[in-house]
Amino acid sequence: MNFKVFKLFVLVVVISVEFISAQNKVTKRPNIIIINADDLGYGDPSCYGGKLFETKNIDRLAKEGIKFTNGYVSSSVCSPSRHGLLTGAYQTRFGVQWNHDTYGLPGQKDKKRKSLIPSEHRYINQAFSEAGYVTAMAGKIGIPTYPKTTFDHEFSLTSAGCNYFPDETGNYGGVDGHPKPKGGWTMTQWGPDRKGEEYITDRCGRQTIEFIEANKNKENPFFFYLAFNAPHTPLQAKKVDRKRVKHIKSESMKLYAAMVLAIDDNVGKILDYLDKEGLRENTIVVFLSDNGPMNPIHFQEPDWWPDNSPYHIMGQRGGLSGYKGIFREAGIRIPYIMSWPGHLQQNTTYEKTVSTLDLYPTLCSAANVKLPENTHLDGVNILPYLQGGYANEEPHDYLFWYANRMGAVRSGKWKLYIEDNKHYLFDLENDVSETTNVSRENPEAMQDLFGAFIAHRNEMPPLRNPFIRPIDLPSDAVKNLHPVDPK
Repeated sequence: MNFKVFKLFVLVVVISVEFISAQNKVTKRPNIIIINADDLGYGDPSCYGGKLFETKNIDRLAKEGIKFTNGYVSSSVCSPSRHGLLTGAYQTRFGVQWNHDTYGLPGQKDKKRKSLIPSEHRYINQAFSEAGYVTAMAGKIGIPTYPKTTFDHEFSLTSAGCNYFPDETGNYGGVDGHPKPKGGWTMTQWGPDRKGEEYITDRCGRQTIEFIEANKNKENPFFFYLAFNAPHTPLQAKKVDRKRVKHIKSESMKLYAAMVLAIDDNVGKILDYLDKEGLRENTIVVFLSDNGPMNPIHFQEPDWWPDNSPYHIMGQRGGLSGYKGIFREAGIRIPYIMSWPGHLQQNTTYEKTVSTLDLYPTLCSAANVKLPENTHLDGVNILPYLQGGYANEEPHDYLFWYANRMGAVRSGKWKLYIEDNKHYLFDLENDVSETTNVSRENPEAMQDLFGAFIAHRNEMPPLRNPFIRPIDLPSDAVKNLHPVDPK
């Protein structure tokens, strides 16, 4: 081989290696991180208009991605909402309407803790695991199989509530199978009681980063579900954060605000780590809440609540009506952000209606993960919508909510709301606070949404739990409905 031929051979090899390397970079599947807060209000993050405190890192994520202003969960309470997120289907398809369906009736003990999801229906993490991803989660699962999960790895796992600081043995009540304290939760606390004890929100954030550190250089990408328990009660926060919330009058709201700021701090730590390690461009980060903020009826108006009013909310609603536990907007509309630098526009607001049900098909599409067989999805792949393919079209014709004695349908600007056999139609484009019932003026919209709701409800199985009374619906035709104006 003469020198010229040798040089040509070397050049071809170099170009081939660079081409293959470039191809690998282009085709490398993205890492996934879903961050789920618990009971965070739509108006709590400052990027959603929150005034009580600044969430600079959640705001930073919004600037690096898309902020949804009409983003919804599939339920207004914890466990059903998490079932919807993880299955990509309306949880009512599996008989999950309310928390009682997964945690049992008051006084009941279900030692077997069986999942209500058929084994052939794959959770979102299982779809990614079967596609070669390493999957893990930290925090609140809200699925009856606790303390077991379908993730490859889990950290600081809790089913429902937990103490945010460890006891004298170093264990966290309600976490990793440790029981709830005999005297119940410490409902308000500035901690820790002992120097050096780690706050559970910080612990989950640290474990997330440690997992990424251990898997960043592996061939397989990772899927991480970080499900913070905060700012759900008990209201427990770090003493060092007191000065950051000293401007807030109510002691309970100070605790709540400090809990949200701890979430924000850990979001920042995760983003900083991804940037430092060069992982940010190839990591999809989603931030959301499982439902809206609490009101005191959940706790029989305790004396530690910020206000004696029965409708005073723990958190900020951002001009919406309602709260956790009902299908008014503040109960089901959430802060919802998706960021994927280089693939999705940055610092953008998306105003069409989307759902957490959409995460399953959307993330699978983004990662080229095949949708599992025998897995019914109600969510929509919104990636084409976010990338400008359907600029003027709604991803959903309808979104539904059905549980207890309540129901709701969202279609475009219209929302049908049903509660205790009273029926309301709201024009959310002009009345986001749901103050005016316009059903009489818009009978066609009322009939369309009501008909869609009846069809959807008839697809669902009967109630599993007699504790929850079924919704009352009239048996006569829609045209004979006589809606009652809200007070």
